[in-house]
Amino acid sequence: MARRPLALLATVLAALLALLVTPFAAAEDLVVPDDRRDYWHDHRADSGTPDQHRPDWGRPDLRRTVYRHRSEKVRVRLDMARLARGDAGYWEVVVRYRTNEGRTGQATLFKPHEGQVVVGWTGDGNCFIDPHLDYADDYFVVEVSRSCLSLPRWIKFKSATRWWPTSDDVAYLDVSGSEGYRMSEWSARVRRD
Repeated sequence: MARRPLALLATVLAALLALLVTPFAAAEDLVVPDDRRDYWHDHRADSGTPDQHRPDWGRPDLRRTVYRHRSEKVRVRLDMARLARGDAGYWEVVVRYRTNEGRTGQATLFKPHEGQVVVGWTGDGNCFIDPHLDYADDYFVVEVSRSCLSLPRWIKFKSATRWWPTSDDVAYLDVSGSEGYRMSEWSARVRRD
């Protein structure tokens, strides 16, 4: 007799768990890992060629990017090796978007050494950009409304980070999911959940 209530309880718990897990599993995220120390010292502004070497201090290494396409917002999270308040440098995050209709846009986040984050949008119309920096967990987030991109069915992305240490006029560039220094490849399509 005791087995019957336990079996019923197990069935009910399994059904409840399925209801709780299904919305999260249905959401489509694209996780793009990034190799360690694949950042470039970007000398192109001085008509030079980027090279790979470590800075004297700091760690401008992008480790992972997560592209998320929700019903209301498009969210890009860039996980860094280190993101510190007092790193005496300037950060820039660039995220490019291309939709199923061929519409494009670009969101930028710029964090000066001291002061507030500045955001920018290049594309049709005005677009509100919601930036987040988390110094404790070392990541940037850039969120834009889907309406900025005309409510697309799917989006492809490109993203990169740049860090200018105050002791050096040359930026360190890391392109998401690429060992190179050019933002040449679009991500796979990320459909709306």
